[in-house]
Amino acid sequence: MGLDVGGSGGRCLLVNVESGQVVTALRGWEHRVVPGTAGLGFDLDLESLWARLGEASREALERAGARPEQVLGMAVTSMRFALVVVDRAGRAVFGAPNRDGRAGLQALELARDHGEEIHRRSGHWPSAVFALARLRWLATNAETWKRADKALALSDWVTYRLCGELASEPSQAGHSALLDLDADDWAWDLIERLELPRKLFPPMHPCGHPLGTLREEAASALGLRTGTPVALGGGDTQCALLGAGAVEAGEFTAVAGTTAPVQLVLDTPLRDAEARLWAARHVVPERWVLESNAGPLGEVLDRFARVLYPDAPHAIARLAAEAQSSPIGAGGILSNLGVALMNGREMSVPIGSITLSHITLPSEDPAARGQVGRALLEGMAYGLRANVEQLRAASGRELSALRLTGGMSRSAAWSQLLSDVMHVPIVVPATVEASALGAAICAGAGAGVFKDLLEGSAALVRSGREYTPEPDHAERYEACYQDWREFQQAREPADKLAAQIALRAILSTPDPAQAERGPRFRPRILVTADLDSAGLAALRSLGEVEYASYREAMRLLTGPDLARALAGYDVFVTEIDVVDVAALRELPELRVIVVCRGDAVNTDLAACSALGIPVLNTPGRNADAVADLTVGFALMLARKLPEASAFLREPGGEAGDMARMGQAFQRLRGRELWRKTIGLIGLGAVGRGVARRLRAFGARILVYDPYLPEESARMADAEPVSLEVLLAESDFVSLHAAVTDDSRGLIGAAELARMKPGAYLINTARSALIDEEALIEALRSGHLGGAALDVFAVEPPGPDHPLLALPNVIATPHVGGNTVEVSAHQGLIVAEELERLLDGERPQHLLNPEALQDFSWQSPRKPQDPELLERLASGPGPAVTDLQQKKTSAPPQAAKKERSKAAMPTPASKTTDTGAIRSQMERILRDFVGRVQQDEKLQAFAGGKDVMLQFSLTDLDLEFYIGFQGDAVHSNLGAAPESAGVQLKMGADVLDGMMTGRVNAMQSAMSGKLSFSGDTAKAMTLQHIQRDLSRLYSEAREEIGDPGDLSALAQEGAAAATPVGQDDPRQQLVNIVNELYSTQLITATGGNVSVRIPGTDELWITPSQLFKGDLSPEILVRINLDGESLDKGARSPSSELLMHCAVYKARSDVQCVVHAHAPHATILANAELPFLPISTEAAFFADLPRIPFVMPGTQALGDAIVEAMGKGWAVLMQNHGLLVAGRSLRRAADMCEIIDRSSEVILGCYAVGKEPPTLPKDTVDMLRKMGDLIA
Repeated sequence: MGLDVGGSGGRCLLVNVESGQVVTALRGWEHRVVPGTAGLGFDLDLESLWARLGEASREALERAGARPEQVLGMAVTSMRFALVVVDRAGRAVFGAPNRDGRAGLQALELARDHGEEIHRRSGHWPSAVFALARLRWLATNAETWKRADKALALSDWVTYRLCGELASEPSQAGHSALLDLDADDWAWDLIERLELPRKLFPPMHPCGHPLGTLREEAASALGLRTGTPVALGGGDTQCALLGAGAVEAGEFTAVAGTTAPVQLVLDTPLRDAEARLWAARHVVPERWVLESNAGPLGEVLDRFARVLYPDAPHAIARLAAEAQSSPIGAGGILSNLGVALMNGREMSVPIGSITLSHITLPSEDPAARGQVGRALLEGMAYGLRANVEQLRAASGRELSALRLTGGMSRSAAWSQLLSDVMHVPIVVPATVEASALGAAICAGAGAGVFKDLLEGSAALVRSGREYTPEPDHAERYEACYQDWREFQQAREPADKLAAQIALRAILSTPDPAQAERGPRFRPRILVTADLDSAGLAALRSLGEVEYASYREAMRLLTGPDLARALAGYDVFVTEIDVVDVAALRELPELRVIVVCRGDAVNTDLAACSALGIPVLNTPGRNADAVADLTVGFALMLARKLPEASAFLREPGGEAGDMARMGQAFQRLRGRELWRKTIGLIGLGAVGRGVARRLRAFGARILVYDPYLPEESARMADAEPVSLEVLLAESDFVSLHAAVTDDSRGLIGAAELARMKPGAYLINTARSALIDEEALIEALRSGHLGGAALDVFAVEPPGPDHPLLALPNVIATPHVGGNTVEVSAHQGLIVAEELERLLDGERPQHLLNPEALQDFSWQSPRKPQDPELLERLASGPGPAVTDLQQKKTSAPPQAAKKERSKAAMPTPASKTTDTGAIRSQMERILRDFVGRVQQDEKLQAFAGGKDVMLQFSLTDLDLEFYIGFQGDAVHSNLGAAPESAGVQLKMGADVLDGMMTGRVNAMQSAMSGKLSFSGDTAKAMTLQHIQRDLSRLYSEAREEIGDPGDLSALAQEGAAAATPVGQDDPRQQLVNIVNELYSTQLITATGGNVSVRIPGTDELWITPSQLFKGDLSPEILVRINLDGESLDKGARSPSSELLMHCAVYKARSDVQCVVHAHAPHATILANAELPFLPISTEAAFFADLPRIPFVMPGTQALGDAIVEAMGKGWAVLMQNHGLLVAGRSLRRAADMCEIIDRSSEVILGCYAVGKEPPTLPKDTVDMLRKMGDLIA
């Protein structure tokens, strides 16, 4: 086994020593930019790196079909110039990859004072990437320097993690600038003169040296056997030479990967007199190398290819393919992007250029891209040749062939191009992962499989492809190359200027963070959500993961069970578990909760905020699934696929009947999406996904989305238009909007009439967007060519629904987001969000931003507020699923339809004898509860319990209860003798299925067929006694007999929402919230509004954590002035209810309160700048009071607001926005807008260094007297 720890990822390679078969597995990573370094400093995330190497090892074993004991030995190679410093206990105190440039100043000082000597001894001119300069820089950090005990190459650190032995080897040490190139040991005298402690440098051993055996901890991490031999590997470039078979003097090899070092193998050390080149040790004893590095070819090629081909899965391969169609010389375009003629004495910003003339550039996209791509590839080949020539000039060696390995060697086109440019054969070994293979050869030598590295290379390196120059091409490239060299020389002055400009830009780049980060914290993570292997692997790279999917375990955690399961974990990733106050109180180590759903109804957000626990969610996890279905619908409609499929199944047809083929040809002639106009109403995650997919069909895409700027549509390659234009011009109209008061019924009879005759309508969003009766008429009349619907007013619709009877309608039962891959999407979102938080960044999907105040992964959490938590615990709490979420009253046409449908007599053949079923079911339940009362197992379970479960069969009007109190079991028909802590409602068929094993209770709860209210933790008692209850119910059912066809019973409808009367203020409140949301004065989850119910001491207030675009009057919460919810089963009121109530209590003249997260007013408050009378509008307000940060949701905040506001109408809150009270919702909203706009002007004046001009004092005094009237 060879482990290759590279700059952009880690690779594990397994090679079968008998067959030569090679298997690899790769894991990618990125290095963290160190804040405050202007992008020049990078840290190694060593723990993440270690975890991903473990994943690669396990995958390689699986792919090879190998058992751990079959691994004979292992060794490690890594990128050169990476440094890890450990303390005496072996713990890493510093780690930097090869890109880290923080030691630039120290390198310049070393070059000035000791450059010649360092080059003479080590073969290297001082550079910021060498360990010598980095150690000198690290010495400026007294605390870290004090702890430093050993300085290791990255490969040596990984080897230490494997076997516990600290060592160095010459190929890596040779690039530290501290190796004596002639003595094969550290240059101890130079080390002493440079005042570096000797203890930093581990003992030196040759590559392939058997260093130790695999430790138990490492074996567990990598999936290997404890005691596996571990040998020393080497630097990645020299290991690549070994893995490519370049072991004899005079052989040239280019390792064209992220960078492109070119090395010449020598049998004696050779130092370049000009110090432009590097001299170093090969991994093979008695071999040296001379290196000229051609620059970051692979990195630049990857970036440039992704710019040219952003949607291509393999952008580099696409670039190379299109480049082949362009002529040699790329039409006169010259490129030196990514190319450098190595000069080890210089440290500068890499600069490249490409010459373009619109006159010579083809006008068509593929040809133009191909020509630019060819210029890029040719320039890289020219650069490689220039560096080879530099090596030849310094060594006097002739070039007869060039070995080529690394990622770029996979391209046959570029390999051939390089041969034509170089005029020599290009030899590509069979295994392009030569660095990892070189490490495996070291492992074989260390394990005794081979007597030495030379024998290992001869045994395992297999010949691959060879490319020879094509004479005509080589001749033409010779002239092109000479032009390119002349261009290179001519551009040097311009490059120096460009480098200076680039450096200024780099150094002036804003850096949001100032303090340097330490090593990333690795949390313990419990995952009960359903994630795929990729998502779990991403999480395991961030922390220690325990996976127990609720689907596999069939377990739902809450209360004490949740607290026990989560003990000792830092992060909880959940999907349905109920996270309530009781559990959170018992989990002081819990830092973060990630909820894999859009609306985190299963988590008490207010409690999490009170405890300082950020809650993240995963919106958009099913956007790709819905976008796929939408495009599928468009294709099915355009090509008449349902009709075509049905045609072959029509009775009477015969095989080979050409007349029927003629019928099919006539009836089933379809249309393409090419050049069709497709209108998307809404451009959220799904809309963007649909637009992206449709581009491949050559469709014209129109977008109507009044909430998005025009640029958003343009970035999706769509045209922003009005709704009228979209309807009039679209061949297909697809709905992707959220349901709001503005969008409900958006597509009615008038809108359908505006659509083109024969156009198609697709709805995968929400049925409330469409007037179903009007749609039915448009389809029946033939005005619309067809429709595809995944959503209906009642779901699922009955088989007699009029839309289902229409032949031009495709209908599905709301399956748009139901795919296996959703678990993969949410897993990646979870990992990305968690990584942001671990890196100190703000997550993109954070439900309670206030919880980030003083958040820390390792410091103690904020102190608990017992009073607040008790108050939260007494509230309704979270739930597995909110069955009333987003429900609204049915549209008039739907309600009318249901009434007429109910009045129709049921056919006699389908009539259900409900009375007989009820009587039989009552007998079964009576026998069942009697058995429950007497069961010994349940009596034993009752010890110490206090729970009463009330069961209601909604379709048979039957009730029974089961309770465990006073160490006894209580069970009978009817209502419980005292208030039940848990009420469960379901149909008889669900109860019967749950008790007999036909129905999964958890799935019924999640689908809404089973609802429960009350104490969620007590409801989970059912999980513990389910088996015993099933046993007793089955016995009763067998005794009494079958209850009949329970599935035929009609389910009791959900209670209608409280109707909104004519004078009800709720509709105006919703309108105001939506207005404030659209102007960004409140955010998706930040901000809340309340209004006094006329003539009462009661309020309507927005619910807790509800996305404002989904607000409707029916789901507002009615509370009293003590903050108590007044309606059974209502949502949780806003967590900020206490400050609303405090204002109403103190001010009887206040009729409404708006809490806005107004951005400019918040900045003004945080900056402690005064609110000034800069306009007549602003002058209406006195100098707005400002209160310091007080914990949101607390009574203390409410009291502070009342005291600061006095008789005024508004107050600024540091870190928490703006609160405005008013005598009407309209005036309060206007005040919010005036205050925030005025704050923006004030801030703008200060931003340009000007004092904001204010109105004259007498004018201000007059206007402020009017302020109360305005309020």
